[in-house]
Amino acid sequence: MSLRFRMSSHRWWAVAAAMLTLLMIALNASPVSAAGSGVVQDGTPAVRQGNENNGERPSFYGLVEQMPQGGQLGEWVIGGRTVVVTEQTQFTVMQGEITTGVCVKVHWMAQGSTTAHEIEREDPADCNHGGDDHGDDDAEVYGIVEVMPSSGVVGAWTVSSQVYSVTEESELKTEYGAFDIGRCVKIHLAAGATDTVREMETERSYKCNGGDDDDDTPPAGVIGKGKLYGELKSFPQELVGVWEVGVLTFTATTDTEFKTKNGPFTVGEIVKIEFYILQDGSFLAREIKTAMPDWEDDNEGDDEHHGNGHDAGRAFGMIEQLPANGLLGTWIIAGVEYSVTEKTELNAKGGAFAISETVKIEFKVDSNGVRVAQEIKLKSSQGAPGQEEATFVGFIDSMPDAGYVGLWVVNGTEFSATMRSKFKEDHGAFTVGAYVKVEYRLVNGERVIHDMETEVPPGAGDDDHIGEVESMDDSVMAAGTASSTWVIGGRSFVVTPSTRVSGALAMSDTAWVNSYVAAGGAQVATRIAGVTLDSFVYMPLTRR
Repeated sequence: MSLRFRMSSHRWWAVAAAMLTLLMIALNASPVSAAGSGVVQDGTPAVRQGNENNGERPSFYGLVEQMPQGGQLGEWVIGGRTVVVTEQTQFTVMQGEITTGVCVKVHWMAQGSTTAHEIEREDPADCNHGGDDHGDDDAEVYGIVEVMPSSGVVGAWTVSSQVYSVTEESELKTEYGAFDIGRCVKIHLAAGATDTVREMETERSYKCNGGDDDDDTPPAGVIGKGKLYGELKSFPQELVGVWEVGVLTFTATTDTEFKTKNGPFTVGEIVKIEFYILQDGSFLAREIKTAMPDWEDDNEGDDEHHGNGHDAGRAFGMIEQLPANGLLGTWIIAGVEYSVTEKTELNAKGGAFAISETVKIEFKVDSNGVRVAQEIKLKSSQGAPGQEEATFVGFIDSMPDAGYVGLWVVNGTEFSATMRSKFKEDHGAFTVGAYVKVEYRLVNGERVIHDMETEVPPGAGDDDHIGEVESMDDSVMAAGTASSTWVIGGRSFVVTPSTRVSGALAMSDTAWVNSYVAAGGAQVATRIAGVTLDSFVYMPLTRR
């Protein structure tokens, strides 16, 4: 299979989009007591949208000491703090009025703000730290887990270079994935303590990133930055206005930079968006660009299988079922069905496809939702009946409404996330249209997520390179956990289970490589394809 470029020369060489970091708004977590091993559901996690999500807002408890004269608007003093009440501030009163001496809970508009988003009347015991659920909400810390106890959760934790103590009474919440080294967490300290954890919960990675490394000066009112890849749901015809990308909404202004070198903005396509986070929790777009180039594979012909490829995926796993007669028909690989046709490229490497053999499969999802195999390659010459874990790589179709626990759909395939599932957002936010690698296990016929992480989409890296294949290693394990190194045109590229490699490339073939620079400095390939130079004007590639 080769890649035939059918775009003008000023577009193909600039095919790019940068790495991502994240963001998505979700809700309250489900508690797990450190003293017990069971997972206890929170009960009624209300699904709030936009700025109504108080679970994402800093808060504190205190007694009302002073109120404005003649109304509610103005400065209050609550628990020794000055609180500004505006027309947007909400009041929640279950019983009685809010007056001087009453215990309330204040939700700030944002971290560092002095404006109240909501004031709730609470039980007096909550302001004396006598309640079971609240304690001292004043001490709230975000950080990255660096050290955990070797067994269990009780003991010393190091979070962003600070040591904290988790006790039998500490409450742990894992709505955003299991605790792990490198995980972003939010810590509430016990009343009067400086290092004892009352409550700790996993969080979205953007809350611990501290913004971008960009040198630009953000406008007033900005409390953070982020970026992500996602599916473009809607956008204004004149570009300035409200954009819906994945499950988030952004505002584009005349200062927003728009880039369409990888094709025009089109609903349903993948875009990259960089944005500011404002104090009120809304998102202001800094830059919006089309993220993935137009490509067309030779074996796709003139049917519906062409375009930017976000209907394509790959998987690694064990063959569980083959057609009764021959190899054409339905295969089941690691609990997922694939359709093998006369166009499917089958490569057994001198062996034979059989039950319990491990394979790599490249596929596309057709208009009927069928995963049509484009290529299946035998990755093991001997059976691996003890293998329990498989890997699936593709684009998110849907995800849980709140938190990460629940049903995920990736390229038409359903996966279930539990409180023990682990999530990594190193390459952007989990949102509809994000490119992810899923490591999962079959449990009673259900595909249960063990690890899920975001990846840079195929063709969406910062660098493009064309050259002759000088060295290649196609030994990426069927479990989808290993990587290898290729040399193309004098440059080395790391090929991972998430790299899309088209066709049976051979030594001395000419190939196009799209890549990005990883944190350690390695050039990681997102897409490798053979090149057919027809109707093509070659231009020197820009070195980065």
